[in-house]
Amino acid sequence: MHNLKKIVLLSFLVSTFLLSTSMAGRQSKFVNMLAEEVDAAFEEEGVEGEAIHERLLRANTKDYGRYDPTPALVKPPFKLIPN
Repeated sequence: MHNLKKIVLLSFLVSTFLLSTSMAGRQSKFVNMLAEEVDAAFEEEGVEGEAIHERLLRANTKDYGRYDPTPALVKPPFKLIPN
């Protein structure tokens, strides 16, 4: 009886190992279904995103003040050192 338990346990471990290694490189159906749902969600947002982008392009930018860039840093003139 004790030998039967060892044989069953050993066969279970071997079958588990073989099953896990055979499924390691394959994509699951769940991952594929999840990817399709994400793609569908992005397609739905695309229509709304285009409307928002169009409104942003039509926004009046003259009410933000004039463009005044910061002055560029200029190297000061060389100063002679007195002897």
